[in-house]
Amino acid sequence: MGKIKVIFLDVDGVLNSDRTARKTQSGYTFVDNRQMKNLKHIINMTGAKVVLSSDWRYDRDDPRYNGDYLELEAELLKYGVRLYGFTPELPSCHRGMEIDCWLKEHSEVGDFVILDDRTDIEPNKDHWVQTVMRRGLGVEEAESAIRILNGK
Repeated sequence: MGKIKVIFLDVDGVLNSDRTARKTQSGYTFVDNRQMKNLKHIINMTGAKVVLSSDWRYDRDDPRYNGDYLELEAELLKYGVRLYGFTPELPSCHRGMEIDCWLKEHSEVGDFVILDDRTDIEPNKDHWVQTVMRRGLGVEEAESAIRILNGK
């Protein structure tokens, strides 16, 4: 069986922006259709699976405590996107170390990309496509992610 491709997905600043009007039921900034369409384009062009690395993954072991996560999961499903997994929550580590930890436990992964507006993603900076809260995941960032995932 061949290696799979993975998108490590942040939500805030990737699937939404500072102009996002949609809110979750609890009042957090939700996601925008434009950014969701750009994510779906990446998946369509690469066949990549999505691993949630965002703070939105917290309390995933008991979703009753994270209604925002349940709304996110339902919205992703509307676009045909299922979550392949979640990075671990390691309070003493930064996001990049959580991603690295997940990768070490998943030898099935070949190419991967990190979509995030945060900068604490070492040691895999060469797989990082930085987004900005001002606009979220745009066409340019999507095309960069496709190039990384397709090994170009």
